[in-house]
Amino acid sequence: MSNRNPQTGNVLLVVVLLLLLVSVMTLFALNVGLFEQRSSGNDLRAKLVTEVAEAGLAEGMEYLHQNANFITDESKWTACDDADTTFPCGAIQPNSQVQTVDAGGNKITVTVTRRSTMRYWNGGGYDFDGSGAVSGWEAKMLPFNHAIATTGNGFPARYGVGPVLCRVAYKEKETDPTVCTDDPAKMSPTSVLTFVSVGSLPDEGARSTLVQIVGSYNILNNPPGKPPVVASGSVDVTGGLQIVTNPNAAGPGVPVSVWTRKDMTKTGTPNTCYYDEFTRFTKGSVTPTIEDGIVVCDDCQCQEEHSISYDKSGNTQDEDIDILDIDGNSGVNLDVRPQDFPCDLFEFVFGVRSWEDTDGDYFCETKLMTQYKNPNTGAMVTMGTDEAFLFKNATHVIPSAATTAANLLSPGQGTTSAYLNSNASGLIWCQTACDVGSNVQVGTPSHPVLLVIDGSARIQGRVFGLILLRSLAGGATLTPSTGYKMSATEVQNGGNATLDMNAGAAVYGSIVVQGKIDKANGTAAVIYNSDVLVNLANDPSNQKFSGVPGGWADDRVSY
Repeated sequence: MSNRNPQTGNVLLVVVLLLLLVSVMTLFALNVGLFEQRSSGNDLRAKLVTEVAEAGLAEGMEYLHQNANFITDESKWTACDDADTTFPCGAIQPNSQVQTVDAGGNKITVTVTRRSTMRYWNGGGYDFDGSGAVSGWEAKMLPFNHAIATTGNGFPARYGVGPVLCRVAYKEKETDPTVCTDDPAKMSPTSVLTFVSVGSLPDEGARSTLVQIVGSYNILNNPPGKPPVVASGSVDVTGGLQIVTNPNAAGPGVPVSVWTRKDMTKTGTPNTCYYDEFTRFTKGSVTPTIEDGIVVCDDCQCQEEHSISYDKSGNTQDEDIDILDIDGNSGVNLDVRPQDFPCDLFEFVFGVRSWEDTDGDYFCETKLMTQYKNPNTGAMVTMGTDEAFLFKNATHVIPSAATTAANLLSPGQGTTSAYLNSNASGLIWCQTACDVGSNVQVGTPSHPVLLVIDGSARIQGRVFGLILLRSLAGGATLTPSTGYKMSATEVQNGGNATLDMNAGAAVYGSIVVQGKIDKANGTAAVIYNSDVLVNLANDPSNQKFSGVPGGWADDRVSY
């Protein structure tokens, strides 16, 4: 009889089959795990190289922000060709022809210019590939010091940024589209920059291209267009104040010397005249000099026969077209309607609304409030919109005790009144001790200042630039918990800022007062000079960047 069990062979077969199935599943799992590992590695490298390219965007923007004068330096930019698809011009849409329909129903082919009106950077390159030499597309990259050499995982990293510049053209009509121009006569102060950043992990074979469009704008609202004297309160001129008019303030060939919503009164022998008459036909033996290529003369005076207004002494007003005020003698508004004068003089200077009119009298008496993030603690602080703007944008702040106690200044922003000298430049916010003494010069013709003074001040020295005396509205200047309004007296005076000018004072540029000019004694002068104000507008510290909505892309081009 046989002892063999037929089931033994079946079990062995099943075991073998199960082992084969487990082996196949194990191999499959290993393959899936390897695929996932590779995928996660690729994803990691993709994220890292994108972060490297983003670092390039940030550093490239900061480089031109810190060297904003490069934006207006024609020698550092070269025109893109419409057919150029290489780095970085290729990130810009080429010129195109589109068909439009005119009023008669006819189709007209119009060329829309884009790439050919823009310019790429040629002001120094960067060794992107690490070869030790700059060539080809590397010559179009910004030459800043790169902060990142390796990623957090230890991968060597390289990145380069090439900007493309659009100089925005002035609009002839408000409805005109925003376009770039290469015609210097049509260029506005606004620029648009397209930053093209290429990030690379050379040892990993990873590369990414990112594009970010930003606008370069000036924090000042057209300083060359300002009259030499603007005040929301009365202007009292005593003695021999000389005012050199802005010959085109109210339009081509229409001069404005003083603009106020109240009355300008005078005694003595002040005069207003044009710059040429002021320096060429001056009284006495004074000789103009040239500083930084600009004709200056602190002691020049307008000759009566060349005066626009006030060619007669005494109390006779003798106002011509360059004095825009309300005649207080008759009580009749002869020149300025309330709605014609700027409601908010802070907005008039900076383009940022900080006061509003809540009672319909065309004068902004109610302060607007906002939140400002303390740069030292991160805490949100309630304050006026104008104060928050100044904390954010001022190059230097001469702080009051309240500001010092609240520690609201950014690192390096604080200074003392000793900074008000010939080496000063940029936006200076003076909260205390703001008088400019005799024989003191603030700024220069080539490096003028934008001096914002809280409350009242006396000027006896020499200032190049634009001065704004800011109303404190009852003395509340920092961190008020609620909004507040000017008192009836402050409204009557146009604010509570007050300017005094004494003999020997000379301001080359413009003065704006949220209040009144109390006294302008002796032979002081306010001398409009377009070159000084253009230099102020072009000061790099007054240029800011802001991202353009929809301007970031990672799929537009690849280099």
